[in-house]
Amino acid sequence: MAVFDSNTPHFFAPEERPQYSEFLQSLVLKRPYLVLRQGDEVVGCGGLKVIAEENTAFLSWGMVARHYHGKGIGRFLAEARLDLARSIREVETITLNTSQHTRGFYEKLGFTATKVTPNGYAPGLDRWDMILQVK
Repeated sequence: MAVFDSNTPHFFAPEERPQYSEFLQSLVLKRPYLVLRQGDEVVGCGGLKVIAEENTAFLSWGMVARHYHGKGIGRFLAEARLDLARSIREVETITLNTSQHTRGFYEKLGFTATKVTPNGYAPGLDRWDMILQVK
């Protein structure tokens, strides 16, 4: 939760905190959620949900502790999840939703926007739905 809090309110809306907490509590043995640590400190984390019947994978709740931004951790974390998704035979597309603040990061990884919802997360925090074709 400290990583989430370090990115609020610029990257996450405060009202998303309960949703993220519930997500973390529901993770046990259900889907991969990568956690990067430096010593005892969590510096980044992010999930992957495979939706086999739709031939897609979804990147979920990816974040890096604010004081570690710009050090390559986010790219490492994103690429690890992308590699995992690409290794699954059924996956043809990878999707995610993010804000206007990180959409450029995902564009550099090859994602394209499919929909933009102004104020989609909270006032001033737009939602960008994005997709990456794998096959």
